[in-house]
Amino acid sequence: MASDLNTILKKYLANLGKNEEAAVELTRSIKSWVVQNGEIIKERIESQIDETAVRMGFAKSSEIENLNARIAELENRLKGVSAVKKDSTSKPKKPVTKKSATSKKVTKSSKASAAIKSTKKKVSK
Repeated sequence: MASDLNTILKKYLANLGKNEEAAVELTRSIKSWVVQNGEIIKERIESQIDETAVRMGFAKSSEIENLNARIAELENRLKGVSAVKKDSTSKPKKPVTKKSATSKKVTKSSKASAAIKSTKKKVSK
């Protein structure tokens, strides 16, 4: 890369005083060299960025777009499946009757009689 530039510059310096056509040719050579090496540098930078992003665990925008498309597809499938289930399970449901349990009322007198019985047992022993 740098050696190509050196040869172009050496050629330019050698032809500097000769004629105008040589200067035009040299300018074209330099322009093509810059374009070619610019693309190479761009590719290297992009590959370094991609490698670093993968190493750090980042997702590329193309991967995110693919995942979003996949999510949309799965959501559409899920909607289709749930619509089919609703049609097949839409039978009328029987009302649930709740039986009330009879509860025993606890009054002061029942508490007192229970306390008396427990003390009688303790005294009799």
